Amino acid sequence: MKQQVLGTLVGNTGDPTKVMMVIASSFSARRGEFVRISHQERDDEQTCDVLGRIASISRVNALYDAGMGSSLTELELMPGARVTGESIVGKIELIGFNDSTTGQIRIPRRPLDPGAKVQTVDYHFLSAFYEFDEQTGLHIGNLVGYDRGENVVPVFLDVNKLVTEHLAVLAMTGAGRSYTVGRIIERLVALHNGTVIVFDPHGEYGRAMLGGKLQFNSQQAGSDDPRDRRTIPLIQESLQRLTESGAGIVVYTPQIQSFRHKYAGKNRELALQFDHFEMDDISQILPGLTEPQQRVLDVAIRYWRSVDSAEPRDINRLRHFLSDGLDEVRQWDELTQAEAAALNSRSAAVASMKLSRVLSEAQAFYSAALSEPTNIYELTGRRTDKHGRLVVVDLQGLSDTAKQIITALISSEVLQAATSKSDPIRPCMLVFEEGHNFAPAGQAAVSHRIIRKIAGEGRKFGVGFAVISQRPSKLDPDVTSQCNTLIVMRLKNPDDQRFIARTSDMVSQADLDELPSLSTGEALIFGRSIAAPLLVKIGTKALVHGGESPDVLHVWGRGHGEVAN
Repeated sequence: MKQQVLGTLVGNTGDPTKVMMVIASSFSARRGEFVRISHQERDDEQTCDVLGRIASISRVNALYDAGMGSSLTELELMPGARVTGESIVGKIELIGFNDSTTGQIRIPRRPLDPGAKVQTVDYHFLSAFYEFDEQTGLHIGNLVGYDRGENVVPVFLDVNKLVTEHLAVLAMTGAGRSYTVGRIIERLVALHNGTVIVFDPHGEYGRAMLGGKLQFNSQQAGSDDPRDRRTIPLIQESLQRLTESGAGIVVYTPQIQSFRHKYAGKNRELALQFDHFEMDDISQILPGLTEPQQRVLDVAIRYWRSVDSAEPRDINRLRHFLSDGLDEVRQWDELTQAEAAALNSRSAAVASMKLSRVLSEAQAFYSAALSEPTNIYELTGRRTDKHGRLVVVDLQGLSDTAKQIITALISSEVLQAATSKSDPIRPCMLVFEEGHNFAPAGQAAVSHRIIRKIAGEGRKFGVGFAVISQRPSKLDPDVTSQCNTLIVMRLKNPDDQRFIARTSDMVSQADLDELPSLSTGEALIFGRSIAAPLLVKIGTKALVHGGESPDVLHVWGRGHGEVAN
């Protein structure tokens, strides 16, 4: 592609966020377009190209100034004279230049030359500038403005940094949030042989195994991207092969009949071990316990673990020790006098009732009626296991508390197994969809404590997470501050936009101004897994997408133009 001159730098070029250019014509440049400017940083260095992005364009015509009013119609020009009165000025935000000595992208410290020519960029320049590595990268989509035709510029995210250094995907409803996450996780599993666990509160991701069979996206063949048209069949083939081997896509659900119907019996039912919770977590699972009730519960759990020393332990035995078996607990010779006096039957009954309610809501705990408890090593795979897997934990229809309990216990067991010195699990990524319900700002949630722990410690043990939310301002800032890659899609709420600005110093005001007008499927991506902030058109998924709104006219049985009789 021949480089074209779009315009000329004018005015003060010392501020890298406010470099101005006069644009040659109204068709020369568009907002969001990338440009390059020749620059020499030192007098003993060669010239280099500085990459920039047009943040805004101002177009004013003096002949159509509102202040002139109706007098404009009386303006007479000499025959043949051409007076445009037009001024087109663009503001450029500089991204930087490739420093040949460090290999890093740097912002110029010397002002650009006023009068320097502003030129177009093409695929070859951008690809060389960002140095995307297809072997260690994940193709998330293509650069906006360079996403079709011969000048497509693919954007890759560094997989190592994406997974272990945590990810946040933030967007309002309908912007393509879950679709984006779906593309990421299916590629992590199929192309990079990874382990991903998705906590799916609405059953969206589970649609990929609806009826117990893999459900592929039938529209992928129409993708505008030739790279996707080549890759998606390979992803589908890989997922099919992995699933047939017992890995691939695996769905875990509570012990509820409707899930068996949804997945034609191919789902695996959760049988979690309640005693794997830490005591601090248990007090959050059963909120509102008085101090006497908490003491009774603590003693009953200790006794349960003592007499049923071998795992797995039947949760119904704990309920027994809080009711008919309370006298047996009172005879325990390890009780102190104060603990024995605290074993009040009424307090035990209340604790038992609250425990029974939680068990009934979650329907996900091990009892003697089940043959085997859920094995975290089977769920994630060991380090020696070479089979990638996408584990979907379908939580659709459960109460918020039940969703948090299941999410907290599985996450806790994953982190515990990852820290094992003798038998660690595979490195994995946990995906918390509707993350503001699992790690809310300023509110209690059973899952909050373990997510904060993973945010602070998980990277060292190969456990990363992705937090997904339509309301970023409602997320715990301590959790999001640990997310070193952010994918931000359409956001109109001012509080959410301010939250994004506080979360990362890589986002400019021009980027924030762009967020409300992003089209569905467009995302601003920035952070450790990408060289510089980029506006990306997310590519096509290989699996069906379950987050779409229903076509209500189709469901109601009325097409366009039909009138009810």
